[in-house]
Amino acid sequence: MVIREYTHNDELAWLRCRVLSFLDCSYYNDVLTQKESYKNDAVCLVAEEDGKIIGFMDVEIESKAGDICVAGSQPGAVIWNLGVLPEFRRKHVAASLWEEASRRLLAKGIHYCEVWTQEDEAANRWYQSLGFHNVKEKNWLRCYARPSRADWFLNRANVGEIFGVEEMVFEAASARREEVSEYCYRIDQVRLYAKEL
Repeated sequence: MVIREYTHNDELAWLRCRVLSFLDCSYYNDVLTQKESYKNDAVCLVAEEDGKIIGFMDVEIESKAGDICVAGSQPGAVIWNLGVLPEFRRKHVAASLWEEASRRLLAKGIHYCEVWTQEDEAANRWYQSLGFHNVKEKNWLRCYARPSRADWFLNRANVGEIFGVEEMVFEAASARREEVSEYCYRIDQVRLYAKEL
């Protein structure tokens, strides 16, 4: 396995790897048709084996504290994308990507990193095993309203005449989980993890 910098020629393989990596987690509906680009400096890595992209990690570096990190007091970085093909999990791929990314962050003078994840226990345990800690006061809910109950959230006077709501996704404070649960078919707690490097 080789850990190397992402190149533009990797885009299609990166997109395919991302879709397959996310299928069995709560990010399964987060499908991209092109790789994200970042306004700040970024460390974008891929793991490759026999010419095949088997994993990826994108980490954006903020130019000043608070640009993209929400809990740090010094300039830091955020892991935006991390995935490994299911058949290559438990083979140190994600850890190898993180080791190389953190080495590069330190070389750039970055000593703080954040990552947002959801309730996937394997991902939460993995970040914790690396020393990331949950910043609970920054957690929030991503809520998917039942189409039949979406009117509860809408102010029809503001929306005007519509024929219905097919998909409504909104964010709410974690403390509102019980209140909104009867109106939602899916609720994911989005968790912030942070680590000093």
